[in-house]
Amino acid sequence: MDPVVRVFALIVGIDQYRSGEIWNLQSCVDDAKKVKRWLLKDLKVSKSHVCVLLDKHATKENIEKNFLRHLVHNENIQRGDAIVVYFAGHGSAVPAPGGWFQKGSVSGTAEVLCTYDFGSHGVAGISDRSLQSMLGELSDVKGDNITVILDACFSPPANIRDRRHTRWTPHEKLVSPQDLLSGLWPAARTRTYPRGVGFRNNGSKAYTLLAACSPGEKAVEGKDGGKFTSAFIETARETPLHSASYSSLLRDMRPKIGEGQRPVAAGANVKRPVFDAVPFHPDEKTYYQTDTVQDPKMLRIGLGAVHGVVEGTEFSVHAHNYRGSVNPAIAHVSVTDVFPTWSFGYMSQSVPSAGCWAQIKRWNNRGSLSMRTKRSLSILRRSPSASLRSVSLFNRWKG
Repeated sequence: MDPVVRVFALIVGIDQYRSGEIWNLQSCVDDAKKVKRWLLKDLKVSKSHVCVLLDKHATKENIEKNFLRHLVHNENIQRGDAIVVYFAGHGSAVPAPGGWFQKGSVSGTAEVLCTYDFGSHGVAGISDRSLQSMLGELSDVKGDNITVILDACFSPPANIRDRRHTRWTPHEKLVSPQDLLSGLWPAARTRTYPRGVGFRNNGSKAYTLLAACSPGEKAVEGKDGGKFTSAFIETARETPLHSASYSSLLRDMRPKIGEGQRPVAAGANVKRPVFDAVPFHPDEKTYYQTDTVQDPKMLRIGLGAVHGVVEGTEFSVHAHNYRGSVNPAIAHVSVTDVFPTWSFGYMSQSVPSAGCWAQIKRWNNRGSLSMRTKRSLSILRRSPSASLRSVSLFNRWKG
């Protein structure tokens, strides 16, 4: 049985807002579904590990309840498991009330994630101060392997015509500074917040943030999705994630997004492997170790006659053997010489001298495994010339 992929996620996507004062979006729900599909199909995360809240189900109360139920109080989550919190929707900035920031700070604004009911009956969404406290509580019980992905922005577009494609909404006529205080996460009431940080807390050890854009920029969307989310998924599918860090992933994403929107990573662990490499288990069932010999195009594969390998069996060669991490073939091998527990073959091109893995693509025999084994064992009864060639190959491999 394959190992359980220990990733848990809370995914929120909001296109349609309750308030008629808010411009609805067009691709946040699709983006949320894409992230879910990527987790389930690409990383093989269990469906029960993923909670998705869309449109009217993504109220402030419902998001907070599911944050507690699905993440904080979830007994299935072990300390160190990878946890993902994803939000696609409007962001905004609300003038902070007195006492909001740490002592000595001047007045400023609080960044907020606009929940479905933002602006209805004094609901001010989820503020940066609240989310920081929520994630701190989660980290205390489940560890710091937490990734927060925000496809929203907190500054208005320079051109009002761009508003319909920007994941930002004004707060005027919708919420007040007092609404921020009344909607604070309980534990956040006793913790003031540094001014100017917003959701990007570079010193946080509780979580790592991937944000759609830098301060003052806009998070843009189109019919095909948010630029940031689309670039994230595309890059994740092209990148060997088991060896990629958050900062390197972001570096590779930026050219796909283009000018005017620069995503950022924040937190003390941005150089850590993505999800701390938790989802990426070695696959020892379908990948087999290899070694090169003196000829740079000849490969020794740790699979032989007793396994059913015969002359002409074809393998693809790969750089690693981790599940869930993109792993294209870097060469192909056709077996020329077979031994009981290993075999030799020539590659279509040279590969690095160590660390490669082979995967069977074609057995070159239509029979069952037992029939392949019997036929393969007959290779050991070669003619003298063939036996001498195999001994020569063995000696070349040894040194």
